[in-house]
Amino acid sequence: MRAREEQIEEMVQVNSAYLCHEDYTPDNLRMMLAAAISEAEERARAECAADTRRLEWLGKMLKLNAPYQPAAINGKYTAPTLRAAIDAAMEGGNG
Repeated sequence: MRAREEQIEEMVQVNSAYLCHEDYTPDNLRMMLAAAISEAEERARAECAADTRRLEWLGKMLKLNAPYQPAAINGKYTAPTLRAAIDAAMEGGNG
């Protein structure tokens, strides 16, 4: 994978003729692209954190409300937590 700076530079080279003018320079375009990429990465991290919280909540609910049987996820693995059972199922090609 190329570095972010390389990707931004390629986008500036491809698009500067269309987007840049006297009041909007390639440097402005670089800053805008870097900010947009940073915001997208931040949103992705936030979604991953939300998924983690959902998974932890689900694991707690299963333990509180029903006998926990992770083997039901893939039929052959007994794991101590829901997360471990899901990971094992995905590694086994069942996920």
